[in-house]
Amino acid sequence: MRQLREFGAPPDGVAWVVLAVACVALSVAVLRPKWWTALMGTEYVRLSSVGWMVAGLALSAALLSAGYVAYYLRGGPRIIDATSYWLQARALAEGLVGFDSPLPRASVNGRFLVAPAGSQQLAVIFPPGYPAVLALGFVLGHPLLIGPLVAAALVWATYTLGRRASGRLDVAIVAALLSVLCAALRYHTADSMSHGWAALLLCLTVALSMSEGTRAALGSGLAAGWLFATRPVTGLIAFAVGAWWIASRGTKWRLLWFALALVPGLALLLLEQRAATGSAWTSSQLRYYALSDGPPGCFRYGFGRGIGCIYEHGDFLRAQCMHGYGLWEATRTTGRRLVPHLLDIANFEPLAVLIPLAVVWAWRAREPALAGLGLVVAAVILGYAPFYFDGNYPGGGARLLSDVLPLEHVLLAYALVRLGRVETVLPAVLAGFAVHGAFEHRHLRDRDGGRPMWEPNVLAEAGVSRGLVFVNTDHGFNLGFDPAHRDASSGVVVARWRGDASDWLAWNRVGRPPAYRYDFDPSARVATPRLYPVELTESASLVFEAEHQWPARSLSGGWLHPDFHPAASQGAGLRLRPTPGEVLRTTVEVGVSAAGHYELVSSWILLGQRATQVELETAGAVGRAEWAGAGDGRVRRLGTVVWLGAGLHTVRLGVRGGDVLLDRVATRRLWVNWPQGGAPDGT
Repeated sequence: MRQLREFGAPPDGVAWVVLAVACVALSVAVLRPKWWTALMGTEYVRLSSVGWMVAGLALSAALLSAGYVAYYLRGGPRIIDATSYWLQARALAEGLVGFDSPLPRASVNGRFLVAPAGSQQLAVIFPPGYPAVLALGFVLGHPLLIGPLVAAALVWATYTLGRRASGRLDVAIVAALLSVLCAALRYHTADSMSHGWAALLLCLTVALSMSEGTRAALGSGLAAGWLFATRPVTGLIAFAVGAWWIASRGTKWRLLWFALALVPGLALLLLEQRAATGSAWTSSQLRYYALSDGPPGCFRYGFGRGIGCIYEHGDFLRAQCMHGYGLWEATRTTGRRLVPHLLDIANFEPLAVLIPLAVVWAWRAREPALAGLGLVVAAVILGYAPFYFDGNYPGGGARLLSDVLPLEHVLLAYALVRLGRVETVLPAVLAGFAVHGAFEHRHLRDRDGGRPMWEPNVLAEAGVSRGLVFVNTDHGFNLGFDPAHRDASSGVVVARWRGDASDWLAWNRVGRPPAYRYDFDPSARVATPRLYPVELTESASLVFEAEHQWPARSLSGGWLHPDFHPAASQGAGLRLRPTPGEVLRTTVEVGVSAAGHYELVSSWILLGQRATQVELETAGAVGRAEWAGAGDGRVRRLGTVVWLGAGLHTVRLGVRGGDVLLDRVATRRLWVNWPQGGAPDGT
C-alpha cells in the first residue's frame, strides 16, 4: 500500500513543527533531567495536580483539532459523508428530519438522500446519533466547535478508562497523552464525521461499566444506546460488553438501570428511521441503496453472492469481490483495514505490535479489565468483517475501526509503562507523524480541489446576500443548502445546477430572483471557486435529463443508476435494469409553467439484444412501445399528448425486457384548443 512506502522529509509546515517537538522530546529522553526522572518515576503516581494535567491535555487536543480544521480541512467538511452529516445536523437543528422544498426534485435530490414511500420529503441516510450532537453547534452558531469539544472529552474519557482498567495513574496519563498525539483522532474530531463521537461513546460505555454505582450504570447504558444510534454495529458490541461487565461485577438492579438507559438512543434511531423511510424498522441506508443502486439487496451485512453495490463501489468490487463476498474476501477486506489502522493508533505502524503483547501481559498478570479491552478491540474488528467495503481514505485511515482507538491507547500505554520506555517512544510517535503519517493528511488536504466545495465567504466577497445560487457538486449542495430557508428575496436559496429545464423551473418557483452559479472543479489540483450571475429563460420545449432524477423516489422490479453513453444528449442517462420476467417500475418528474396540452416525448437507448417494452404514463395519458433488441446505440422516442396543469408532475415508467437508457423527457406545449380531457384521438 502507498501508506507503507511514504517516508521522507516533512511534507508541510505542521509536520516540520511536530518534528522539532520530537527532537526536543528525544533530547529530554536522552539527557533525562531530574524533573523528567521524577515525573516518570515513583513520584509520578503521587502528583497532586493530575486534574490540571488532564485538563491541559484535553485543551491541547481541542486546540489541535481546531487547528486541523483550519490547516488540513481548510475551513470546512471535505468528503461527501462529512458534508451529508453537515446537512443532516443543520436540518435537525431546525427541527427537521425529512425536509421538502418548493424546487423541482432534480434541483434538490442527490447522493445520500432518501425519501419515504409516497412522500415528497427527503432525508439524509445516516444514523442520527452524531448529527443530533452536531446540531447543537448549529444552534449555537459554531458547528465546527463540536469536534474539538469531542476531542477534549476523548482525552478525559481515555484517562478515565486507563484508571478503571489498570488501576494505575501513570498508565492513564500516558493513554491520555497518546490520545492527544494521535493524528487520526485529530481528523476524526475535526471533520463532521461520526467516528470521533463513536470512539468517545465506546470508551465511556466500557469505562463506566467498570465503575461502581447506579449512576455509572446509567451513564454506561446511555452511552451504549447513543452509540447504537450512531454506529449500530459498534453499538451492539458496546451493549454486549457493558451488560456483561455490569452483570459480572454488579447487581441485577444495576443491570436493569443499564438496560433502561439504552432507551433514549434506541428511540432516537427508531424515530429517525420512521421519518426517513416511513417505518421505524426500516434502515434508511438500506432503503437508499434499494432506490439508487444494485443488484437488489447489494448493500447488506453478511456473506454470499450479490453483495456489493455496483454503481457506488464498482471499481472496488471489480478489484476485490468479483465472485461474491465470502470468508476469503472478508479476510482480505479486514486486512486492508488493519494496515492503515496500524498507522492510526500512534502514527507509526511498529508501535501497534505492543498492543497484543499488552493483552498477553495483562492476562498473565491476572488483570482481566485490561485483557478485556483486547477482546473488545477484536470484537469490533470482527464485527465489521461481514461488511464488504473497507471504507478507508487518506487522513481518516481505517475509519470503521477508529472507534477502538481509545481502548488501544490504554493498552499501548500499559505496555510502554511496563517496559519503562515511555520517554523513548513518545518521540517516535511525534516523528512518525512528521516523516511518515503526515503524507496521508496532506493527501486529504489536497484532494478534490484542495478546499471545501462551498465557502460562504465567496458569496460575501461578491456581495451576494440573497437570490438563487446553483452549485455543481453534491458536497457544495450539502454545505450550502438550508432546508428551512425558502425565501430567495431575503436570503440565499441553494439548488443543484442541472443544465436542463429544472434550473429554469427552480428559478421560476422561487419568484425569479437574481440567480448565480457557484462553480467548483474538484478535479483541479488547486480549485478556485467562481461565482457569476446567470440568465435563465423558458424555452419552447422543456427538457428534463433523466440522469438527474436519481436516486429514485420509488422503484420495484429491478434497479437503476446513472450511466454514460455517447448517444445521450448530455453524454449520460438513467440506466434501467429490469429483473428478468418482471416489470421495472419507477417515476421521474417534469414540470410546466402554464396549464395546457403538451406533447410529452421520452428518448430511449437500447443497451442489449433483448426485446424491450416501455410504458410511460402521466396525468392519465399512457404511451407504450416495443422495440426489438438491437443494442445499436440509436435513440428511440416515445411520445404522448396530455393535459397538464401548471406545476410539477410525476411520470410513471414501466420497462420489461433488457437494459435500457432513459436519456431525457421533454414537454412541448401544443397551441390547440382541445378540451381538458385530452386530444381528439383520446391519447
